Amino acid sequence: MRSRTRNRPLLLSVLTFIAASALLGDDYYIGYRFSTHDAQAFHETLSISKSMTPCHGIKTNDFILLSRQPHELLDVTLRQHEEEFFTFASQQSLNIQSHQMIGTQMHNSTDTLTLPTHCYAVEFNDESARITLVK
Repeated sequence: MRSRTRNRPLLLSVLTFIAASALLGDDYYIGYRFSTHDAQAFHETLSISKSMTPCHGIKTNDFILLSRQPHELLDVTLRQHEEEFFTFASQQSLNIQSHQMIGTQMHNSTDTLTLPTHCYAVEFNDESARITLVK
């Protein structure tokens, strides 16, 4: 007669991994770029990518807590609270590039604000998302 406990260690390992993944949250790479031409917005990009492997680094003590609906995607949550998130994220480095062309009777300018892509640890609850920078 076969023993039913033969697969128990494998099953326990899989369940432990799933539970740990759910409790620890996920790592995401988030970046942002905003461009203007002659003081008019013409391009905006918010890049969000789930990390395929855990980010190596230390979680900072600073975090932001954003309210969300259950099963709402991270990009929807960030778009709804973009001012709060960008205030939090701008504590890191921001890159600003400006190009101006001045000629006879003309002035053209193009400005680009870039939040470099950083790794963020995101922990989801039913009503909130806690976002922490990983350095």
